[in-house]
Amino acid sequence: MKLLRSLCLLCGVLAAALPLHGQLLSYAIERPAVWTSSSVPVAGLAPRVEGQVFARHALAAAERDARPERRCDFWHSTGARFIIPAGLITYGIVAQGNPLLQEVNHGIDEYVREVFPGKARFDDYIQYAPLAAYMGLSIAGVDNRQHNLLDRTIIAATSYLIMGIVVNTIKATVPVLRPDGSAWNSFPSGHTAMAFTGAHLLFREYKDVSPWIGIAGYALATTTGVMRMFNKRHWLSDVAAGAGIAIASVEAAYLLWPVFDRWIYGTRRSESRRRTSAMTFTPAIGVDYYGAGFVCVF
Repeated sequence: MKLLRSLCLLCGVLAAALPLHGQLLSYAIERPAVWTSSSVPVAGLAPRVEGQVFARHALAAAERDARPERRCDFWHSTGARFIIPAGLITYGIVAQGNPLLQEVNHGIDEYVREVFPGKARFDDYIQYAPLAAYMGLSIAGVDNRQHNLLDRTIIAATSYLIMGIVVNTIKATVPVLRPDGSAWNSFPSGHTAMAFTGAHLLFREYKDVSPWIGIAGYALATTTGVMRMFNKRHWLSDVAAGAGIAIASVEAAYLLWPVFDRWIYGTRRSESRRRTSAMTFTPAIGVDYYGAGFVCVF
């Protein structure tokens, strides 16, 4: 009997609670909760105030979702770009006094003399190939959506200026005999530095257009460095240091570019001026004359 009374009482409570729950659910649907910055639902606000609060937080959420995700890990930072050149430069410096690395240098030189006793001087020319490709793509108007022709020219000039100062200063202060015994300015390799500067410029400017552009540049630069060893003009450590100095010089030029950018364009530089460049070449041929016109807009 007591059990029957308990069941009846429970049914009565549920019967009374269900309509109340339905009313609460209907009220929540008709008047949704508004979340403030403290993440606490606010109910009972005036309709106009409630709408303003909801609109403000909805706009903030939309802006937060539209904001591009920023990679904050070390491998995508500026410092990570100097790891490889620092390693190459360190290898070249340590090799000047390390007996094991000196043995590696002489072992490679002995192998080269056996398999390639002659000389092939095309490395004197292909060292400029990456730079020629870099400027050629710029003049041709290949859009990398980063810099116009004037920007790329300034970045390249800064890179080669830094590289030239560092390479020639080391050559003048650190006497290292060349493998062929011709001079004491072997360290580091200037040809390799010249080639890798152009190759890394290609990579930095056109990596978003096509990664093969940078790969081709690195292939030409590597060929230049290998041929410097095959021509008995440089040791392996000279080539490694030259490549490292070149890459570091380009990265330093990109770090300096914002300063030059403000000097040239000012703080209110427009996107249209920054990304607009064009070139026109017009030949002219007549009965008694011939010529050509060239116009380049930066």
